[in-house]
Amino acid sequence: MDWYRSKRTIVAELDGVVGRLAAAGVSPDAVTLAAVPVAVVGGLALLASPVVPQALLAVPVSAGLRLILNLLDGSLARTTGRSHPRGELYNEVGDRLADIALLAPVAFLPGAQRETVLLGVTGAVLASYVGVTSKAAGAERLYVGVLSKPARMALLALFAVAALVLGPDAWGPFGPLLLAGTALTAMERVAAAMRRLP
Repeated sequence: MDWYRSKRTIVAELDGVVGRLAAAGVSPDAVTLAAVPVAVVGGLALLASPVVPQALLAVPVSAGLRLILNLLDGSLARTTGRSHPRGELYNEVGDRLADIALLAPVAFLPGAQRETVLLGVTGAVLASYVGVTSKAAGAERLYVGVLSKPARMALLALFAVAALVLGPDAWGPFGPLLLAGTALTAMERVAAAMRRLP
């Protein structure tokens, strides 16, 4: 499933927010980089959840807000004419940091499989690296894959709610699913890049 197909529709619904940000003089780079502390808050909520289970409620919020910020920054840059190459660097590095901040803490939660979670985080970074490398090699930036960024955030949010309702054992399947999904996504992107590149 291509989670990015509906991106244009969602961005259109956020036009009002983009307009208000532009009117307030908010920098697109600030919106891009804001996703990192948002992700850190979600990661800290995960780490606090063994003592305060209700902290898990912050995880879907952080994951969703991270995605919204990722949609807003590009639209704001285009609207205000403030697009620049450095913005792409902020976006890609910020995305990797946000992935690590939100996903890696699960490895240290009771009930989770530490090794598979950390390998899954590595797979997420690798899949993103393949997507970026495709563009560097002359094709387009690749977002395809069964566990692209929106799907990873949806998976995390689902398991956070499950852990709140069912207890820490609910985290058990998260690592294997993350690892399998990110590995498959990386392979899908390699195959897609090879089709597009001479």
